[in-house]
Amino acid sequence: MHRRRALLFMLLVTLICSNSSALFAQTDAQLQLTMIGHGAGPYYASAGETTQLKIEILNLGPRDVFLVRGEAYLNPDLSGNWQLNHSEDLGTFHLAKLQSAIWTFDLRMPSHIQAQNMTNDVPQVELHVKIVYSTAEEQQESTDSLFLLSVPGAGVRQADYSIWFIFVGLAVVALAAVVVFRRMSSPHRKGKP
Repeated sequence: MHRRRALLFMLLVTLICSNSSALFAQTDAQLQLTMIGHGAGPYYASAGETTQLKIEILNLGPRDVFLVRGEAYLNPDLSGNWQLNHSEDLGTFHLAKLQSAIWTFDLRMPSHIQAQNMTNDVPQVELHVKIVYSTAEEQQESTDSLFLLSVPGAGVRQADYSIWFIFVGLAVVALAAVVVFRRMSSPHRKGKP
């Protein structure tokens, strides 16, 4: 009887704990970033030139937010080293639920930009946009999004296959060593019945 009560008590505590986040936690604000213009894309930014881009910032969360800063990052040499290309104060612009703002900024595309792939013979790179905002409780948060940019005039970096040749060579050497080791370690049964 005591075991049954203890089991029911543990089950009740587990249910309360599992639902506590849904019951007591406030939902965070959610900003959705969308690049506008050029129809549905692609978005063009020529190498070595300054291009005006527009980002729609939509507040999907239940709370009001105040936009603080917009930042745009590029990875110009495909090394994973994202560099700040543009940063701008957004003047604590107020957004209520389902309200949106359009951030218009000038993107200065380096002339030495490298691209990893091409679409319709145009090199493409990624743009990382980050929006910093504050809540009514004055807590700063951020949201970000990646956008694919077509960059006429950019160079296209060819894939470096030398590392694959090294891996294949090492695999062949390891396989040959295993085969030789097995042949040398296997017992010779010649002359035995």
